[in-house]
Amino acid sequence: MDSEFIMVLSDSLFSAYKGWGVHLRSLRDGRETVQVCHCVASGCSLMKPLDGRIKKRPQSAIAMAAHALEGRNKEIRQKLASDPVVRVLLLKAADSIADCRNYGEQFPELVAGRRRSRLMSRLETPWSICDLQDVVQQRPRKRKFAAVEACKLRLKDGFYGKEDDLHFRHDVAKQAEDEILKTIRRTARLRYGDSLKNGDILLVLAAGWNVTGHSYSSLDFAGKAFLRAELVAAAELCALNGHRVSAFRDKMHELLRRNRGSHKCFLRKSVHKIRSQKRSSSRRWMHAITKCSRKSKGL
Repeated sequence: MDSEFIMVLSDSLFSAYKGWGVHLRSLRDGRETVQVCHCVASGCSLMKPLDGRIKKRPQSAIAMAAHALEGRNKEIRQKLASDPVVRVLLLKAADSIADCRNYGEQFPELVAGRRRSRLMSRLETPWSICDLQDVVQQRPRKRKFAAVEACKLRLKDGFYGKEDDLHFRHDVAKQAEDEILKTIRRTARLRYGDSLKNGDILLVLAAGWNVTGHSYSSLDFAGKAFLRAELVAAAELCALNGHRVSAFRDKMHELLRRNRGSHKCFLRKSVHKIRSQKRSSSRRWMHAITKCSRKSKGL
């Protein structure tokens, strides 16, 4: 690979540049350029579509990523042609918006769910978006993280405005998005060393806040338990950390199949019991990616 490659599965957190959908862009980080594939599921989550129903057009972040990993886009196909190893990071669920500091945690169910999993806790960034905003605003801080302290951006009013406490201010949204990605990248380097420079790709899971209020331990009227499905999906992707792209692609398609019907299968899964899987030596990706490239072009 001629540059690092990051795939980000998110809700509207990373929608500043092109909004909903799958987008490729370049991120300038110092003297280096990183290729970023955004799977932006605004109003959705890793597993939950916009209205809770499964449609032909991909809406959830995992559905978008699975579609992208089929290799129908030439640039993505070239990046993934060698079936590279994937390294995983979760953006911390806690303290994700300014109101979490002012009024207490606003997404307690997601935060508690992730903490049930030692696997997710281990792969979650140690810092939060509010920690990064503290540095940007130069506010006093009890905890300091090397990856966060390296941020050079300074904004007196921070990322959030008074009119909308859930999304970045329009005038600074792109800057905020870039700084979060750069900080994630620095965190990944501290954790994974030079592996990202040597061909591994980084998978960032930055979604889940939109399933707040959904069922965790029982089915709702539609037979869904999206909070449980979200946490199980995130944990099972984390369990593949260090596996190749082909394993993640297969897992995403499996999760989507399980997502179509009743969520009883997710209720039977204990989030805290999901463990890392042994790495496979399978190299089926080359055949699959070649087959897909003959069918169509574009996303």
